[in-house]
Amino acid sequence: MTMLLRLASAFAQVGICAFGGGLSTLPLIEYQLVTRTGWLTREQFGQVLALSQVTPGPIAVNAATFVGYQQAGVLGSFIATLSLIAAPLSVLCVVLLLLRRATSEQSKKFKLLLRPIVAGLLVLSLVSPLTVTWKNGLIATAMLAAGIALLRYVKFIKEHPPVLLFLYGLIGVFILK
Repeated sequence: MTMLLRLASAFAQVGICAFGGGLSTLPLIEYQLVTRTGWLTREQFGQVLALSQVTPGPIAVNAATFVGYQQAGVLGSFIATLSLIAAPLSVLCVVLLLLRRATSEQSKKFKLLLRPIVAGLLVLSLVSPLTVTWKNGLIATAMLAAGIALLRYVKFIKEHPPVLLFLYGLIGVFILK
């Protein structure tokens, strides 16, 4: 019973604090599963992340379902997933009630204030995959910066982003032999 409560608490916190969707939740999920609870190692978290990305559905839901099952079986899977979904749904209902009572200007200001928060969470979400993928995150960070620059400033890459993916795949093959 204690494990079910711990699962519910951990994933409710992720659900409540996860703004911006999928990738922006990674630092929160990693903190809960690796640092705070110790349910997973960093390598196991990388595996859960990979598994969550190749299965249908949101990353956080897939991770909650997997870790809940790993820790407490089918009931743990159900509790973790339900906690993850119920918490933000409740917060969303409260925010919607408040926004309905707010003026149009207040509503616009609220939405504008959320943008930098979501952008920051998205940047943080890159840290975990980069450091899990390579022991030396410097190469990955350089490749990320180069990819962003190529997408922004090179017209051909802008028009044909799969070419960049192909090039990075080739680079990965040679660097990670």
